[in-house]
Amino acid sequence: MDVLIRNALVVTQNAKREVKKTDVLVSGNKIARVGKIGKAGETGKKAGAGKDGFEVIDATGKLLMPGLINSHCHASMSLLRGYADDMVLHKWLSECIWPIEKKFSPSDVKIGASLACAEMLCAGITSFADMYFNMDSVAEAVEETGMRALLAYGMFDNGKREKMEEEFGVTMDFVAKNSGKAGGRVTCAIGPHAPYTCSDELLLRAKKLADEKNLPLHIHLSETRGEVARIQEAKGKLPMEYLADIGFLGPNVLAAHCVWLTKREVSILAKHGVKVSHNPISNMKLASGGESPVPEMLEAGVCVSLGTDGPASNNSLDMFETMKSCALLHKHARWDPTIVNAQTALDFATINGAKALGINAGSVEEGKLADLIMLDLNAPNLCPLHNPISHIVYAAKPGNVCDVMVDGKFVIRERKPITFDSKRITEKAQKAADALVSK
Repeated sequence: MDVLIRNALVVTQNAKREVKKTDVLVSGNKIARVGKIGKAGETGKKAGAGKDGFEVIDATGKLLMPGLINSHCHASMSLLRGYADDMVLHKWLSECIWPIEKKFSPSDVKIGASLACAEMLCAGITSFADMYFNMDSVAEAVEETGMRALLAYGMFDNGKREKMEEEFGVTMDFVAKNSGKAGGRVTCAIGPHAPYTCSDELLLRAKKLADEKNLPLHIHLSETRGEVARIQEAKGKLPMEYLADIGFLGPNVLAAHCVWLTKREVSILAKHGVKVSHNPISNMKLASGGESPVPEMLEAGVCVSLGTDGPASNNSLDMFETMKSCALLHKHARWDPTIVNAQTALDFATINGAKALGINAGSVEEGKLADLIMLDLNAPNLCPLHNPISHIVYAAKPGNVCDVMVDGKFVIRERKPITFDSKRITEKAQKAADALVSK
């Protein structure tokens, strides 16, 4: 049944960035109309079937906006939340994370992804981009919870040809099985892990495959100074110079992190139309150092989106927190309160995120996917209301999210999950996490 949402305060994120009290009609999985719609449909009722054959919801006192988009995540790492904190990066990876990840079964990966999907949906995130292993299991979790996701199997070969062939076999199988799964809510990307773990040949084959199949490329780039130094030593060039020279970069590339960049590298990103996923909280927690040159990226015209990174290095999947942290980080670092204002941070988490994932979403406009969320404006932390955009970025919390719609269907209604059982998911996740640690 189509849904008519009446009397909401709508943060459209359209070209004019209009905010207005109006109605939104959802037909199928798309937004059919944004604007006042007569009196048909029993408008006096909170919810019910209108005479025009659609469900009518009175959203008085609610803010309706596009669902938030998390453009870089490792969802299944939710099972490792709090397992290893406050450590130097290389020790964190080599002594804690990689050893326990070797114990993950496909079932563990699915349980972890289901936990992450539940957390994200409750926090108003309707789409995410993920890179991990056993990705068939992640696709199953996305389908079952009602989420939308761009999924990539993380490939690496460390210069070993046999390993490279194995990785491409897994990738091709994953893409064949899962492209368009869940009625189109699951899409696939090609996922070379990073330049320091992938050979030139793997990177170029990944680029060719992505171009041939019209798929995004999801990769980690310039996250740490050590990574940059390794590339410089091995290739004699900075990472972006190296990738541009071998022909890897292009508008289908989604580059996570991009912390350690020169101005020349920023111009290279802009020239090739690369999309960037900025992960401010993970970068600060893992002490990547400095801050990503986001102001320079914006000046150059780079599409910047926001990601949480994995729950082991954040430790939450909270895009409200990420938007606020992003804005504050750059204001603080540049001694300039006007840099990365609230509207810019919201753009990162909505329309830019949609561009990064290649989906027709990110704004409340006719013809866009009906991936929508509503916040309860009666909550104390959102009162008084002077500036809705300011509230979304600087004041809102996941607990303010009361309704979540993905692909035209409610997955959460009045704070109650419809497509998943939170208690069952958390119980299974705790059991799986305990078992992994005890192995």
